[in-house]
Amino acid sequence: MEKTLDLKVIFCMLRAKWVWIVLTTIVSALCAFCISTFLLTEQFTSTSQVYISNSQNVQSGKISTSDLTAAKSMADTYCIILESPRATDLLTHKLSENEQFTSSAIRSYSMQISVKDESEVLVIKITSPDPNIAALVCNTMVEVASDLISEIFEGGRANPLGEAVPNYTPTAPNTRSNMIVGALLGLFASCALVILFSLRDNRVKDEADFVSKVGVPVLGEVPSIHEYNAKKENYGRYAYTKKQNN
Repeated sequence: MEKTLDLKVIFCMLRAKWVWIVLTTIVSALCAFCISTFLLTEQFTSTSQVYISNSQNVQSGKISTSDLTAAKSMADTYCIILESPRATDLLTHKLSENEQFTSSAIRSYSMQISVKDESEVLVIKITSPDPNIAALVCNTMVEVASDLISEIFEGGRANPLGEAVPNYTPTAPNTRSNMIVGALLGLFASCALVILFSLRDNRVKDEADFVSKVGVPVLGEVPSIHEYNAKKENYGRYAYTKKQNN
């Protein structure tokens, strides 16, 4: 007879092993804390914004709605260009000219370029284990954006909206979020294991369990008459009586 599984059965399975589930959840959260604190390297992020415009209209002081619409529609194209190998090579060349940048420092950062709220403003984010390196790379990337956009697009211009400064507050790893994720993973894993092992357990525990598994009513029970063993439990009283008589 196949075993049916409903919410009540699942709840009983989990309630019987709730101590083990709680301990597993706590241990998983502690493991995530230790990994985030002692194994993962802190990362720092610096941000800079670049405004994309038509240099001819800016110089003349006349900016029409069509100019703004064109700049917004081209913002995604600018992102693709600034993430291209050409932009990467130009950035690497500029960084190599700076004595503060070593080859390992250049390889240690990561860059993210996005459009802010579907506007004509590009957001450049540089993440590095060194906050000063992150700020310098961010400012250098602004220079690359200005040179590259002016070179590719006639009349195009990238106007920086401020200089990136070092951010000494680490943005990663997020220890609190990692602990929550670790606790949830431990909780789900322990619950899944409890249910899995319970389903694979074919032992008959009582009369109701026998009826549910076999589908045959029980007419009677025969007690166990094994010899007495202090390390094992016996269902009958024969072994206990035998020991007392001896």
